[in-house]
Amino acid sequence: MKRLRILFVWTSVSLLLQFGAYSLLNYQVGKVMEPQGVSSEPITPKLKTTIPSSDIEAVQISYNKDYLAYLENGTLRIFNFKKEKVVFESTSANDRTLGVLTYQWLPDRDTLLYFYADKNSSSGNTQTTELYTLELPGSDEDTEPDNRFNQIIKFPAGGKIEELVVSPSTNLMYFTVKKGSTEQLMEVDVMKNVRTLNQSGESIANMVASDQHGTLYIDSKVGSTQTVIAFNAGKRKLISRNNYDKILGIKAGKVYLGEVKNNELVKIKSITDRSDMKDSPSLKTEWTGSIPFDNARVLVGAKSQVIVYNNQMAYIVTAGQLKEVQLSGDQNYVSDDGAELIQLSQQGTSTLVELKPLNK
Repeated sequence: MKRLRILFVWTSVSLLLQFGAYSLLNYQVGKVMEPQGVSSEPITPKLKTTIPSSDIEAVQISYNKDYLAYLENGTLRIFNFKKEKVVFESTSANDRTLGVLTYQWLPDRDTLLYFYADKNSSSGNTQTTELYTLELPGSDEDTEPDNRFNQIIKFPAGGKIEELVVSPSTNLMYFTVKKGSTEQLMEVDVMKNVRTLNQSGESIANMVASDQHGTLYIDSKVGSTQTVIAFNAGKRKLISRNNYDKILGIKAGKVYLGEVKNNELVKIKSITDRSDMKDSPSLKTEWTGSIPFDNARVLVGAKSQVIVYNNQMAYIVTAGQLKEVQLSGDQNYVSDDGAELIQLSQQGTSTLVELKPLNK
């Protein structure tokens, strides 16, 4: 009996030690997979600051709402809200058709991707464009941003990048290059492989990338035929053949389409985001009504709210209910999570920037 008790005690101790080791391992993995300090609720600071420039465009706010990216006379600048100063600016190419062609913040960290081309990058019919990753430190730190060269991508000289979307979970990036009447849809993977996805004569009006499967959804037009298409693992799937349907956005495993007639959004539909998407899936109606859609920006926020906005008004559809928010300022932008309003007002040679929650 004594030997059995000793055996039982040592077995129990061994199991407890194993349990502790597994718990520690799970904790460490959890810290990597879900970084500490990341809240499930969108960050919505309220502040006012002045940027010493009056010619600001293409404004984008970072994930943590502590950096603002913008173009000024073709130069990319990053403004730190806490330090109230510009902490990065790209090299000017002295040509508005070159320099920084486009950029995009990653949706889960303060990291910016941008494409850069200079006057010496073109050779014949080909333009060599450099892709960079700009990693920003904590906004209260004095560390310089880490500006990393990633790779060289070649496309037609003088081509303009019109769309850029990123799927961080799958390390896939998609962008469109347009020159004249020709357009290319290109994919870049983690191994720096570049592929062209679109068909001959196909143009892309809008696109979004799945944050779960890397599936790309596009508004496709060939001749007079408009469709919504999904790309995954090299396969094309028809989502909608309705000429009025357009991609609105994607969030939390749901893809949102809008039916637009006579520059009015009259219906919001959805499908489940899948890796094995089938042709012509059934579309679920989420909302019907009428929202002005001419020259509007559209996004799907962190709480699956569909936001359609222009410079005067934001229309927010949440769970089938519409709310209208009056906007002020010379320029208005909404953060990618749909939570923050970035309001710009010109003041002489400077710009007043005001951040505030959109839906309050």
